[in-house]
Amino acid sequence: MATTYNLRGHPIDKDMKAIALSHPEALDYEPLPNSVLISYAGYDRGQMATPMPDNVKNRYKAVLELPVDDIEQKSGKIRAMFDRLYPDNNYHIFDEDDYKKTRDFIEKYKDSHFVVHCDAGVSRSSATALAITKELAPEDYQKLLDLGIYFPNVLIYSYLVEGKFNDKLYKKYSKQLHPWGI
Repeated sequence: MATTYNLRGHPIDKDMKAIALSHPEALDYEPLPNSVLISYAGYDRGQMATPMPDNVKNRYKAVLELPVDDIEQKSGKIRAMFDRLYPDNNYHIFDEDDYKKTRDFIEKYKDSHFVVHCDAGVSRSSATALAITKELAPEDYQKLLDLGIYFPNVLIYSYLVEGKFNDKLYKKYSKQLHPWGI
């Protein structure tokens, strides 16, 4: 089994604590034996809009599925916009329950390699992979940031690093994770 992976033109070490992939990349990725999967997909009436097939999930020793839309603010204006877009409330913003599920999963499998995917492999998955590496493998944290292919979801990152989300943390982590601006 190869120990490196070509991630959008960047060779990365599969032995990194966490990696963020897109849905198509995750379909083809061959994980190391001691790997777990955190799978994000859009929310569809309480379910994963695009769930990972069982033959892919079976490659991992454990899987956490999170039907969460890629929304990174909880302000009244953002909620009002999504309420207009989805009058039947068919959307879900990462919240305290998602935080608890994710933190419990990370704690339970902290000795594993984490493969995290979302639809594009840019926002939800990178926020989670960065939070995992910041805590469990700081040497990998900067490597992920330096790839320059991620635009982390600040709401998810803030929850996973701080255990909460507010406007002050949004500004702090927006500057840290998106130094070129939003």
